[in-house]
Amino acid sequence: MTDFSVPQRMSLGAFFIYFLKYFRLVLNATIIFSAYEIFKSEDGIVENLQKIAILFGVTVCVALALASLAFFKLKFHVDGGNLIYRHNMIGRVTTTIPLTHIHTLRTRQGMFYRILSLRGVLFDTLADKGEEIELILSEADWQSLLKRIELQERPQPAVADMPPPPVRSHTSYRKFSNTDLVLDALCQNHLKGMAVLGGFVAVFFNNMLNLYENLFDIIADYFESHFAHLAMSVAGIAMIMASAYVVSLVLWLGKVLLRYYDLSLTYDSKTLTFSHGLFSRMSSRFDCDKICTVWVKRNYPERRFGLCTLAMKQAMNSSAQKEEDNLKIYGHDCSDFFLGRWLGQEYGQEQEITAAKSGKGVITHSLLPDLLVSAVATAALCYLGMYSWIILPVIYMSAGIPKGILTMRHSHISLRESYVIIGKGRFAEIKNYVKYDNVEVVRLTRTPVSRLTGRVSLSLSTSGSTFTIRSLRHEEAMRIYELLLYKSTRRTTTSTARAIDTQADDEAVSA
Repeated sequence: MTDFSVPQRMSLGAFFIYFLKYFRLVLNATIIFSAYEIFKSEDGIVENLQKIAILFGVTVCVALALASLAFFKLKFHVDGGNLIYRHNMIGRVTTTIPLTHIHTLRTRQGMFYRILSLRGVLFDTLADKGEEIELILSEADWQSLLKRIELQERPQPAVADMPPPPVRSHTSYRKFSNTDLVLDALCQNHLKGMAVLGGFVAVFFNNMLNLYENLFDIIADYFESHFAHLAMSVAGIAMIMASAYVVSLVLWLGKVLLRYYDLSLTYDSKTLTFSHGLFSRMSSRFDCDKICTVWVKRNYPERRFGLCTLAMKQAMNSSAQKEEDNLKIYGHDCSDFFLGRWLGQEYGQEQEITAAKSGKGVITHSLLPDLLVSAVATAALCYLGMYSWIILPVIYMSAGIPKGILTMRHSHISLRESYVIIGKGRFAEIKNYVKYDNVEVVRLTRTPVSRLTGRVSLSLSTSGSTFTIRSLRHEEAMRIYELLLYKSTRRTTTSTARAIDTQADDEAVSA
């Protein structure tokens, strides 16, 4: 265990991890090149094996060179509450991160990390997103660094002679059910599975077409010879669609299980630490005070089985935005647990101050993209003389009407004593919970039509999200706008300003 007081490099185990990363990166390119050379050449097996051996040796050498550059260029230490990196071989670059400014502390442990008892550590701040520097530490060094960060996070005593407050204990633990994870994953929008399938097929065909330029013609001929009898058959088309759906569903479930398997939470009065992953274990540690929005989604199947999807969104440049998406919790409805910890256990008993619901203008706004697609498709069909097929864009446009109605029903805003609820969603009901402290921008938008309809749009922005509630009555929107400005300003004033506001309120009441 080390105290990180002097600049140091990572262990040799970290060098091995770097080598494996660069070896896999270079190997992807050499495999495609070697396969292409073997397919087009007329050499025998021995000559081809010699080419493969040479390419493998080149891959190892290049990976070793890149790993050496990445390993030897980096030194780090902790000094005066700052984490300091020194990197680059030629031009020395020094990066300083105050430990108190770390927004999210992420770790990852792939298979080789776990074999070598190592952990990759990444630090996220609210600075502009740039190059991420990963520290690969042993478990003992990781625990030592974590204690340094926790010590820095502790509030300092007002008087120098006063003892520091006690260290928080990580004694609370919660484990989430894998059965609920699978069940809630099945309740999601299955178009996500189709997107996973499409991405997989696109990557596969892109790599294969690079290997063999006539592959597309071969596949087309194969399908024409074996599945031509299914082309005009409704049952055949249904079978192909059902097969694609099953494959996409399996890929979607596999993706969710790989990332969120065995999800667990360690928490105290201030921090939350999530750990998850099947083969590669990842963790995210962040301060409860640095959450800017709690996002809760419930569609009909989730409400039916007591499930929900929940995400705690942070600032735009924090970890969730550097990765694919925010950390999402699939499974049993645990929104009360997280909202109670973030908003206070009595959050559900707060009285509603005011509320507003969206009007029918939301339906029109929701139908605009569908209307544009239908108009373009109709124009193309008319140009081609396929007038009987115009029924398809008409059906597509008609199918968007229920979507617009549901969007209108779910769109609303409600102000409570200490937080705001913003309702959104189409087929699923989505509620975003925002503290007044996190409200940074409030905007009221009027359009030329507002004079006729009496409806306006209200936008509310935090450091990580922007919400727009459309087609609100002008009077209701103005009241909400003024209350949001009042509450957000009131909560960010100094103690002197609060005293002045209190005195002014007392005088107004007396008058």
